[in-house]
Amino acid sequence: MLGLGCQRRPRSPKLPSVPDKVVEEGVPLSQVPFPKPVSVQPQAPVLIPRPKEVRFESLAGFTLTPETLIVLPSGLKPEEQRAVRALQEGLARRLGKPLRLASAPGPSQAICLERADSQTPEKPEGYTLTIQPESIRVTGRDARGLFWGVQTLLQLLGKNTKSTTLPRVAIRDWPTLSLRAVHLFHGNRALPFHQKLIQRILTPLKLNALFLEVEQVRWDADPSVAPPWAGTRAQLKEELAFARERSITVYPLLQSLGHMGWLLGKGNNARFAEDPATPYALCLNDPAAVKYLERFVAEADALFQAPAFHVGLDEVAMRGRFPYRSRPTAAPELFLKGVRHWHDFFAARGKPISVWADMALHAPEVNPAFGTAPRATDAAQIRAGIPKDVILADWQYGTHDEFPSLRQLKNAGFQKLIAASWYRPKNIQTLSRAAVQVGAQGLIQTTWCGYESHEDVLKTQEKRQFTAMVLAAEYFWNGGGPAPEELPFSPEAVFDQYWSA
Repeated sequence: MLGLGCQRRPRSPKLPSVPDKVVEEGVPLSQVPFPKPVSVQPQAPVLIPRPKEVRFESLAGFTLTPETLIVLPSGLKPEEQRAVRALQEGLARRLGKPLRLASAPGPSQAICLERADSQTPEKPEGYTLTIQPESIRVTGRDARGLFWGVQTLLQLLGKNTKSTTLPRVAIRDWPTLSLRAVHLFHGNRALPFHQKLIQRILTPLKLNALFLEVEQVRWDADPSVAPPWAGTRAQLKEELAFARERSITVYPLLQSLGHMGWLLGKGNNARFAEDPATPYALCLNDPAAVKYLERFVAEADALFQAPAFHVGLDEVAMRGRFPYRSRPTAAPELFLKGVRHWHDFFAARGKPISVWADMALHAPEVNPAFGTAPRATDAAQIRAGIPKDVILADWQYGTHDEFPSLRQLKNAGFQKLIAASWYRPKNIQTLSRAAVQVGAQGLIQTTWCGYESHEDVLKTQEKRQFTAMVLAAEYFWNGGGPAPEELPFSPEAVFDQYWSA
């Protein structure tokens, strides 16, 4: 009997369309419609993040066997091969052996990985997944789309089960937000912890970026400033390769004006501080101090080779006297000097910088959102002075329905905006909605549970910052959605299930 393979596959059925434009300028968030995944079977598996369009026809569809083929298109690019390796690895764990690769269907049933066709969403990272009894077909608009289609296929197999049966289903899916990131610190115990997070949480849930805060690393620029528990360049290099293999872009974050205790609090480095009595902010008017810090920044940039560099610059006047050594330069002007220095430093390297946005916001003006500029005039001066190609990352951790800070930054001419959420469920939901409303690039799910990163944190109350990543995956992909209590899953239960798989 001839195998049906991929040559006789049925076309994906036409699914109900979900409008891509989910907001209008000036519409209150309470009136913004959000994409609602379409499903016709109440007992169908819950997928996270929920696809834009999905139709489950039967819970019994395709049965995997060791003879199932993986059929590939010709001329796969290196980034497309990641989807192949992910599929082989995921199925080998279930079947006990890797499946054979082929360039054409044979006598066995087949899983066909293909490039985009007319049914594939015309959106970056878009994909289709069609499972019929005789074949499985995954198409991707691009390499990441193909990779996410494979992740959905693997998710349908379920966690902590031995099932080899996949439901009969048709899915068309794409992300609403292009940047779906997590923020982590490093340390000499971080690598195995981060690899587990990447492998078990970030990748299957389609989070596509990681911001690694790397002040506490034993940099060659001056190893003496590193704490005893510091991570190493070799560990970072291994983590970068591990993440990239799983379609995750890794960005360095290195504080470069305030929050400088990591550098200024060591040895006699307080002499480089704006206020030596409180070594918190760097003195930008000291050429030796700037050159010293540049060594660390350049080294991190060379190692990461990322498309952008996050230089921090939040809460720069929170401690000590700012300005002090640089008087009579005023605080807004001194802050802008820092932004422009790093902007020009990285412009010469052909990439943009990302900066935390709080110093450009005066809290009473953006209530109920937050900002750290002491006066409205300071915030206005800073917004006017920041180059408009800087990526502003607006961290807002309140559980509000509205975040006027993003709108104010957008109205000031900043087109490259990112929002940053924390562990509170409503914060993640409503900030994701606000990010969509202003056309932001996406969000960062931040973690703030100590400078050293390691798995022991999951034994503490701060595990909540990691289970929140499940909610972030859902809301970042779909740009908001139902209230957390209305979702058909528990983020804590999902995290535990995926972590133990």
